[in-house]
Amino acid sequence: IQYVHMDAGWYGPEMKMSSDATTVSPDKDLDIPALCKYAGSKGIGLMVYVNQRALVQQLDTLLPLYKKWGLKGIKFGFVQIGNQRWSTWLHDAVRKCGEYGLMVDIHDEYRPTGFSRTYPNLMTQEGIRGNEEMPDAIHNTTLPFTRYLAGAGDYTLCYFNNRVKNTKAHQLAMAAVYYSPLQFMFWYDRPEFYQGEEELEFWKAIPSVWDDSRALDGEIGEYIVQARRSGNDWFVGAMTNTEARTITLTTDFLEPGKKYMLHLYEDDDKLNTRTKVRTTHKKIKAGDKL
Repeated sequence: IQYVHMDAGWYGPEMKMSSDATTVSPDKDLDIPALCKYAGSKGIGLMVYVNQRALVQQLDTLLPLYKKWGLKGIKFGFVQIGNQRWSTWLHDAVRKCGEYGLMVDIHDEYRPTGFSRTYPNLMTQEGIRGNEEMPDAIHNTTLPFTRYLAGAGDYTLCYFNNRVKNTKAHQLAMAAVYYSPLQFMFWYDRPEFYQGEEELEFWKAIPSVWDDSRALDGEIGEYIVQARRSGNDWFVGAMTNTEARTITLTTDFLEPGKKYMLHLYEDDDKLNTRTKVRTTHKKIKAGDKL
């Protein structure tokens, strides 16, 4: 985990125009510059959420202040989109954040548009009806062919939350299938939910940016198999919709002549465990079929 995010409420009620995002709410025991310094000593960056109601009034004041505090980025909340006025405001705000070296994650309805190709401090955007809506697997196997073609999407991955409609291995696979340089993980989860589940080593190991990406198989709204490489390591995610299916995956994307250690995480309803994810480790070589 490279960053920790402080969500809505740290500076006051986010929906009130009177809330001041330059100061911590009186009922919160937070010293943000001290927190940034401590986090930095552990190699962790700190980000904060700010609703557009504060951004539109205070942006030019907030950016130098947040830079001085040591913050690394801002999540924009409840932005207005679509018309010329707010599209222009939003793109100008991203540019200004870039001038201060601050990352941006635009939440709610803003869709990927390719704008981050020019302003790469725009790391990701929500705009995909992710886990804040807890969609089903049909939606999840449609997204790679639609919204994700236009850029990164912040799905806000979660694992233990009891509102999730999909299997645990399906949730795990999202980290490889969905592209987002700033990937929010364990959204709606809490540390105390974790009970040492072995399969979560996948999320611990997986990066969020890649040297190579290959779509191996899939049909819109049916299933998706996505492979991504970081250095010498490959991460593959396979997700189906609400129908069970068996597919054969040929590992010819691996480097010929090399042996690999495969760590496989699969749903198995027969397991007498809380998450019912079976973990298998075995050696394979390029071209082997799974």
